[in-house]
Amino acid sequence: MDLQITAQTSKWFDSVKVVHLEPTDVCQAACPLCARETDINFDKSLHHHLSIDDIKRIVPASVIANLDKMFMCGNYGDPAANKNSIEIYRYFRSINCNIVLGMNTNGGLQNTQWWSELASVLNQPNDYVVFSIDGLEYTNAAYRKNVNWNKLMENAGAFIKADGSAHWDMLVYS
Repeated sequence: MDLQITAQTSKWFDSVKVVHLEPTDVCQAACPLCARETDINFDKSLHHHLSIDDIKRIVPASVIANLDKMFMCGNYGDPAANKNSIEIYRYFRSINCNIVLGMNTNGGLQNTQWWSELASVLNQPNDYVVFSIDGLEYTNAAYRKNVNWNKLMENAGAFIKADGSAHWDMLVYS
């Protein structure tokens, strides 16, 4: 798909201030209410990842320059599953040095080096990562199935140790 910017669409793009990017449909978790698990038409055997070239083609630099915020959050995948996520963040920041960058994740993918590198890119005062952690070691897996607790804690710790701003988002069960 080629995006054509016309005078009419340009005016609309100028009003866009926040972009939610879905960089992948891959996730190791099997959360029972996730679209990956409930959408009967979703094929988990196919793996789609946005590349930096895809981003450059889909989101014009003029749009990025005008944004206040870009965050990655998955309806079908975890942003950390896309090996290009850090490069995509770098690209957005190279176009717009004032943009707020964020990510929502289960935190159980990649390794501590990757998370330290992510913290070095998400380094502005309002940049963040939301770690979706539902309780503690023995309760997280009740919903976040297939998320390794120890790996999650190591990754979140590496991000925080590298001066990343981490937030904890938790489902509350009653």
